[in-house]
Parts: sequence; structure tokens; C-alpha cells
Amino acid sequence: MPEPLVHPDPAVGWTVEDLNDIPDDGFRHEILDGNLLLSPPPDNHHFDVADLVADLLKRQTPAGLRASAAGAGVRIRGGHTYFIPDVIVVRQSGIRRGNGLQPADVLLVVEVLSPSNARTDLVLKRHDYAAEGIPAYWIVDPEKQVLTVLEHDGGEHYTEVAVVSPGETFATETPFPISIDPAEIF
Repeated sequence: MPEPLVHPDPAVGWTVEDLNDIPDDGFRHEILDGNLLLSPPPDNHHFDVADLVADLLKRQTPAGLRASAAGAGVRIRGGHTYFIPDVIVVRQSGIRRGNGLQPADVLLVVEVLSPSNARTDLVLKRHDYAAEGIPAYWIVDPEKQVLTVLEHDGGEHYTEVAVVSPGETFATETPFPISIDPAEIF
């Protein structure tokens, strides 16, 4: 485990801009309300599932949008919170130099559950992505082999619209027309 990283000015807290100054230690660096979160790199199965989801999305993503599992982060609350989804779909016009995508350019975030991140994905990220108005949030649970599809309710929450198992096909128009059978990822 690396030494805890302390921000030079704890009253200010960590921001996205501070991430450039952190040495590469093999951990994923995210920020929650100015506090630095360190996560171990995903295991091979986690990586494979995220990659399969990204491939599935890439095949169906319309022109002008980009699906990726490349590790791009989302700036939340002006960069005092910064999360890196496992898979993301964004407007190509929103991809700019620098750290972090603006929530208005993000159409779908996908998190693959791991024992080390389940609480963060199911509670914290769900809340913050919804508060920023991101239209769709998918939670992929490799252990239970289900895809949970959440859609923004127009306020500050998500509504669960489907829990899909392998062999079932789910089709939606949010955030774009897409059809998925979890058998393609599990």
C-alpha cells in the first residue's frame, strides 16, 4: 500500500488539477469532496468485463458519440469530485485536452462491481452522477451476472428500469437506441 497522500493545503482539498502532480503508483486516483480515493487496479476479470461492455457499446454508438474503457474521468462539482467510470459514452465534441470530462458531455457511465468498490459504485457514484444529470448509469455485476439499468428521472435521482440476466434482451432509447443481452459480456 502506498503512503497516504496529503494535500499541501487540507483546507482546500484535492482537485482534478492536483492529479497531474501525483506520481504513478499503480492505483486509480479519484476524488470525493476534496478527499483523494485510491483504488487498486482492477483484476483481469473486471478488466475483461469492462472491455466487453465497451466493445458492445462501440458497435451500437451513433456518429458523434464515443464509447471507451480508456479511463477518462468525470469532473463533478467543479472538480472537487472526480470519478473514473469503467466504461463511458461521451459526445465527441466534449473530448478536450486536460483532465476530466464535463458531466453535460457524458451520456452513459458503466461501473463494473468489485468487492473493493461496490459501496462507492452503488451509493456515492450513483448519487453524484444523477445529481449532475447524466442520463444513464449501468451497473454490471459479474458475480451475480446481471446488468442493472438506471435512467435519470429528470431531477437528481435515477430510476431502475431493468435488471437484465444473460439470455434476456434489453432495448432502450436512453441515451441512444441500443439493445443488449448480458450473455455477450458474461
